[in-house]
Amino acid sequence: MNLDARELAGGFDLEKLTPEFYANPYPTYRALRETEPVKRMPNGSYFLTRYDDLVTAYKNTKVFSSDKKKEFSPKYGDSLLYEHHTTSLVFNDPPAHTRVRRLIMGALSPRAIAGMEGDIVKLVDMLLDRLAAKGKVELIEDFASAIPVEVIGNLLDVPHDEREPLRDWSLAILGALEPVISPEVFARGNKAVKDFLAYLEILVARRREKPGNPDRDVLTRLIQGEDNGERLTAKELLHNCIFLLNAGHETTTNLIGNGLVALLDHPAEKKTADRKP
Repeated sequence: MNLDARELAGGFDLEKLTPEFYANPYPTYRALRETEPVKRMPNGSYFLTRYDDLVTAYKNTKVFSSDKKKEFSPKYGDSLLYEHHTTSLVFNDPPAHTRVRRLIMGALSPRAIAGMEGDIVKLVDMLLDRLAAKGKVELIEDFASAIPVEVIGNLLDVPHDEREPLRDWSLAILGALEPVISPEVFARGNKAVKDFLAYLEILVARRREKPGNPDRDVLTRLIQGEDNGERLTAKELLHNCIFLLNAGHETTTNLIGNGLVALLDHPAEKKTADRKP
C-alpha cells in the first residue's frame, strides 16, 4: 500500500481540516477508502468513506441515529441554530422524521414535481440567455445559485421582490454546520435563522389569510396538512421551510459548480459531451 496514502489517511481529523483539504479533498477520500474506510476520529466519532458502509448506516435507523441533539448541544448551546438543526427533517430519527417527511413529500407529489418542469426549463433558458448576453459571467452567482432560489421560491410562492436575502441566509446557516466554527460564523448563522424565521412568520400569516392552490403551492399544502388532520407544528413548519431552501441550494449549486470544474480538469470529456446528439 502506498505510504503517502497511509500517512494522508492517518493524519486526517475532521475537526482540523486544512486549506489544502478544502481545495482538493479527493486524494484524502481515496486514501481513506483504501487504507482506513472506517476511520476513528480523535473525538471518538467514525468517518465512513465506502458507499456500501454509508448505505448500511443510513438504512439501519435502529443502530445508527440521525438525531443531532447530543452533538449540536455543546456546539450551539441554547440558540436558534440548535433549534433549527434539531427540528430539521434531516437531523431526526423515526417516528418524528417519518411524520415530517410524509407531510413534506405529500406536498411534493410526482404530479406536482412534473408540473414544475416547464417553468424550470424556462428559468434555465432565461438564465443561459443572460449569460450569453453578458459575455463575462460568474457561474455560481449568475446561474448555479439562482436556480434553487427561484425553484424553491416558486414552490413556497415567495414574492420575487422578497427573494434577495434567501441565498445569504442559506449560506450562513449551512456554513455553521462545519465541524469547527468561529464565533463570527456562529453569530452570522444564528442571525440568519432569526431573520429567516421572522420573514417566514409573515409569509405563513399571509398564506393562512389567503391560501394558494395546494396542488402547486407547497407552503399552503404544508399549512393545511393531510386529509386525516395531521399537520406540522408551527415550529416544524417554519424550520422545514428553511430546510427545503437550504437543501435545494446546497445540492444544485454545488453540483453545477463542481460539474464545471470537472469538465475544465478533463477537457476530453467536454469534447465527448459536445459530440453527443
